[in-house]
Amino acid sequence: MSKIIPTGRFKKQRKKVKKNPRWHNIFYGEVPFENDHRSPWKYVIECFLNDQEIPDYFYEHPINLTKQQRQEIKNRFGSLADLKIRGLDLHFDGHNGDHLLLYIRTNKDMIYLTGIGTHSDLF
Repeated sequence: MSKIIPTGRFKKQRKKVKKNPRWHNIFYGEVPFENDHRSPWKYVIECFLNDQEIPDYFYEHPINLTKQQRQEIKNRFGSLADLKIRGLDLHFDGHNGDHLLLYIRTNKDMIYLTGIGTHSDLF
């Protein structure tokens, strides 16, 4: 079971997007597969918590982390030489969607939620 840790920046961004009607389907809609009634948000979070693979629909792929992001994560763990960090993002609404979640997965079963928003918000 992985532990999910939201960053301060993520919390502010999430609060903002939850108020945006364009994000309603992400938080309150249903995933368009598996006859599942969970929202895309809940589906992804439960995959993280249960160490399940994220379905291809969400188009999970690596991103380059800034030096600052890498350093923030390493500071939380102290001087662990074997710490591996992967920056990833996924699209809540399919491969061509513009509702993104940025997160960092470590080899210590930790997932840091670092950003949520559209491409223009985050990049």
